[in-house]
Amino acid sequence: MQRGTRISFSSVNSTLSSLKNCQSYINTGMDIATHVALDLVENFNDEEDVKSMENVMLEYAALDRELNHYMRAFEETVDQIKQDKPEKIPDLKSLVKEKFTALESMNSDSDLEKNEKYMYFKDQLKDMKKQCKSYFFKRLVLNGDICSKCLNIYICQLWLMLR
Repeated sequence: MQRGTRISFSSVNSTLSSLKNCQSYINTGMDIATHVALDLVENFNDEEDVKSMENVMLEYAALDRELNHYMRAFEETVDQIKQDKPEKIPDLKSLVKEKFTALESMNSDSDLEKNEKYMYFKDQLKDMKKQCKSYFFKRLVLNGDICSKCLNIYICQLWLMLR
């Protein structure tokens, strides 16, 4: 009885290692987007700018999820081949694609909002908005500013924008 063909996975392992390095680039992008969004809030920029940074974070979360699914599909396929020790070398590309497609089919947009870095981003934004709102109102009181009707309208609009 003949044993299965010995398959070398060194190039696959090398590629997976490179993909894992890409994960750090995604994390760095998410960190930068978080800092930019916090700066926008701190400097009372337009809410649309902050919202666009939130969209950037969701795009990074989608990239992160896709990369994780791809690496998982690769790792699980390679592990299965190592375990089965087939006599004939299987079509690795189609097996990985099949497993990746199955993983991707379970995606939902709500999954993106459960991304750890995205949730941390949202918490930091909320905290920064509270701090800035508090700072703004303290400055008004400490400086003895008298709130005219016009200033009250401005404050209300600002308060609504910071919510």
